[in-house]
Amino acid sequence: MAGFSNWMRNGVVAVWALFANVTAAWAADQYPIATVRMIVPYAPGGGGDITGRLIAEELSKRLKTTIVIENIGGASGTIGTEKAARAKPDGSTLLLAGSAIFSIAPHLTKIGFDPLKDFVSIANVSESVRMLSVPSSLGVKNYQELVTYGKSNPGVLNYASVGVGSTGHIMGVDFLRSAGVDARHIPYSGASQAVQALLSGDVQFVIDAMVIPPSREGKLVPIAVPSEARLPDFPNVPTFREVGLKDVRSGGWQAVMAPAGTPKELVAMLEGALKDANDSPEFRGALTRAGFSPRFRTSVQLQQELEAEYAYFGELLKSMDLGKK
Repeated sequence: MAGFSNWMRNGVVAVWALFANVTAAWAADQYPIATVRMIVPYAPGGGGDITGRLIAEELSKRLKTTIVIENIGGASGTIGTEKAARAKPDGSTLLLAGSAIFSIAPHLTKIGFDPLKDFVSIANVSESVRMLSVPSSLGVKNYQELVTYGKSNPGVLNYASVGVGSTGHIMGVDFLRSAGVDARHIPYSGASQAVQALLSGDVQFVIDAMVIPPSREGKLVPIAVPSEARLPDFPNVPTFREVGLKDVRSGGWQAVMAPAGTPKELVAMLEGALKDANDSPEFRGALTRAGFSPRFRTSVQLQQELEAEYAYFGELLKSMDLGKK
């Protein structure tokens, strides 16, 4: 009996060793599936779609497989994300994940997936480029002057966003609380209308990507950027962190995720391919030209950031009385 037990034990060990060797072989060689879909939970043509296609191209090239984009928009990205959550965890489906879908949307509306349990983080790739700008008519030139003006003129400042609960609205509240300034939120139906209100002086600041072109042209005064690093086109404009807003979160990253249960070896291989892409000047340049800042985070770092942001925005939205309706 002892001999039989040893034989069984050795057999199991041999089988697992064979499995490990096979896994290592395909991980080192190429993706184990010929065609992979990457769900982009946005309509074609937008910034998220462009980022997804850039990532798909890099992964296809580096993993020697074909990765096709499947655009599934609707419900602020939650419909496509839910479909990705329900996919088989065999590497055949990836998701271009957006931070607002994972850390903000769950606190505002009912969704069909658990952002912390239904996915495995692979790697963060980029972050959205945004800027806080003011009209030149306001007469302030930097962050400290804006704060001083706001505190000296209570009830005067207005700021615009593309709607209640939008990232610009949430960031505005976060910024004001951290800076100790009061201002009234004015929601608009779109970014162009909000920027036009800023240009005309109807509102005194906006935090959005749409303020970058007029700021570059000198029509607006750039104050600070909620990015990890300064923007190449604005080397003299400090980050939020540099002006002392260390706790304000931009909520603007783009990452690659897969359904929970995807093999760890496959996750590691995808993470490595995305790290290689991040090290490529061509890929980083393409992201920058598309309006995003390259920002690589490992699987572990991305998961930690997701959990921290989920808790952070949950408390912030609750304090704003913007909980689930």
